[in-house]
Amino acid sequence: GAGFSAWSRRDYLAFVRACERHGREALPEIARELESKSLPEVREYAAVFWARVQELGDAERILKNVERGEARLRRQRDIMAALAAKLERYANPWQDLRIAYGPAKGKAYTEEEDRFLLCMTHQLGYGAWDELKAEIRDNVWFRFDWFLKSRQAQELARRCDTLIRLIEKENEEEDERDQALRKKGAKGRRLDDADGTPGPEGPPKKRRASPAVGEDGGRREAEPSKGRAASRDL
Repeated sequence: GAGFSAWSRRDYLAFVRACERHGREALPEIARELESKSLPEVREYAAVFWARVQELGDAERILKNVERGEARLRRQRDIMAALAAKLERYANPWQDLRIAYGPAKGKAYTEEEDRFLLCMTHQLGYGAWDELKAEIRDNVWFRFDWFLKSRQAQELARRCDTLIRLIEKENEEEDERDQALRKKGAKGRRLDDADGTPGPEGPPKKRRASPAVGEDGGRREAEPSKGRAASRDL
């Protein structure tokens, strides 16, 4: 529109690509990619753009690509959360992390290599495959590991995807076990309440009478403190 005459077609295309890459709500990231535009300018443009996107001839394609990008970002967040949940179970995951391979172990990668791939992916972020390859190349642990050092970035990506699926499956099983234990515990407490059997915390403690209430329930005068008694004697 007339209000955006300073926006060229190049700016428009860069805006759309940035929305695909970062999601339409990530305005600071979008603004960083549009070097000639400030964040307030991008915010104003985005509000009008998404309100009137259906007026564009290629609206369907734009929406499909942006939604696909946003789905990919959600998936990346889910993967990073799954990795974090797995790594948090270990004091030193770089050395201690165990992978529940099942029949999917394969013979190409060692557990040490897989452990490094997962920990480094958690550190670098999912999708940083070139950076992951560089970390392998520079790491003294793998100085003589020609197999791992010769893997291409996309091969590392495929291996990480395989490992992440294993971790997500393991996390689901952990969650199911936790839920089953919680249900079992809740059921046990309900049964205890029903038959009067003391629960795991033992019988309820007998309530002590207030010091200001006598054994017969009548109110009892509180004894004056020694300090106050002494002051009366003076």
